[in-house]
Amino acid sequence: MKILFLIIAIMLVVSCSGGEIAIKNSEANNEIKEASIKTTKVVSEEPEEIKLSPELNIISPAESQLIRNSTVIVSLQAVNFNIVPIGVPVKENEGHFHVWLDSEKKVTTESVSTFENVGSGRHSIVAELVKSDHSSLSPKIIKSVNFNVESIAEPVSTDSDIGEYTIEADDRGFYPNKIMSKIGNNVTISFKFRDALIYYAGLDVIGPFPDVRYNIGDEQPISRSFIMLEETKIKSFWPSTGVKKAELIVEVEK
Repeated sequence: MKILFLIIAIMLVVSCSGGEIAIKNSEANNEIKEASIKTTKVVSEEPEEIKLSPELNIISPAESQLIRNSTVIVSLQAVNFNIVPIGVPVKENEGHFHVWLDSEKKVTTESVSTFENVGSGRHSIVAELVKSDHSSLSPKIIKSVNFNVESIAEPVSTDSDIGEYTIEADDRGFYPNKIMSKIGNNVTISFKFRDALIYYAGLDVIGPFPDVRYNIGDEQPISRSFIMLEETKIKSFWPSTGVKKAELIVEVEK
């Protein structure tokens, strides 16, 4: 009889343990199903579209480049930005270029712009991406470079004994800053002043001729003549202060 009771007790213990294991297995299965559902939801979500900001590059001229020509070709590159005809309905990341060489401005849909008759000296290019109605982007997309031009002025006159030149001038220099003439020639220079780049009310120009006393707004060009005897230096100064601003060299042509 004792053996019978012992067998019954063992069977009850095994039965209870099996039930507990079954319950734990059921709970574990439920947790796996919930994790699977959550994982499925995460995977099914579509990634947000990444919007790239517009960029503008000035391909040429390069910073501090020396251009030995009076023609300056500006090459631009728009990135993440569509170039569209001027005046079409405004859309995001669409528009055209505004390009400045110093104070001269061009409005264009072309990536290449040409500026003619650029005088010798230091100049700047500023370019901007704008909307089709000419308004700026937000934030503005603007790039700039500084460069130098060196061009030799050709005489206006065809007479071998006469050299006539037109020279522009401002606080930063003469444009061009070098010309040539033969010994004994009659040299005539017509000075044209860039008012926007003269900051001390005017410029004085001193050379082998009566001094030029230019005040902003005066009638111009102002012409002066002299006989070429040797290499000649013509200098500009701020009026009153006597601060030297620039130098023009007239070399001997051989």
